[in-house]
Amino acid sequence: MVMKQLFGVFAVTLMASACVSHPAQYQSLSVSLKNNEPCFAIPANSGLEAPVISHSPTIMKRAGNEWKTISPPSTYSPAVTLNIQQCNQWRGITWQTGEYDVTLKVSGKNDSVRYAARFTLEENAAGQFKVTQTE
Repeated sequence: MVMKQLFGVFAVTLMASACVSHPAQYQSLSVSLKNNEPCFAIPANSGLEAPVISHSPTIMKRAGNEWKTISPPSTYSPAVTLNIQQCNQWRGITWQTGEYDVTLKVSGKNDSVRYAARFTLEENAAGQFKVTQTE
């Protein structure tokens, strides 16, 4: 009986893990479109002293009930210097309709912060994307 209860708790935990948000240690990363591709910016209230160094992002795309890594951090140059609220795009990503999760680490003069954004891209008949940030 105890084993059945433990198995039941384990099964519920696994099912719920598919809906988990970013952990609390991630700050919100702003997403917009520039030249019909996602563009990412660190919010003005980041608390980091500008300019900051942005380490390469991890970009994942939802495929059914799973997340597939389409761009691990090592794919791109190790770091880019940014200004707060400056929009940045990473080259070599083939963006398509779907749900994405992007995480990156940003370092200021004395501190570093992890950022994350979850968003969907929808493409209209003219081939133009619309971005909707969900997290």
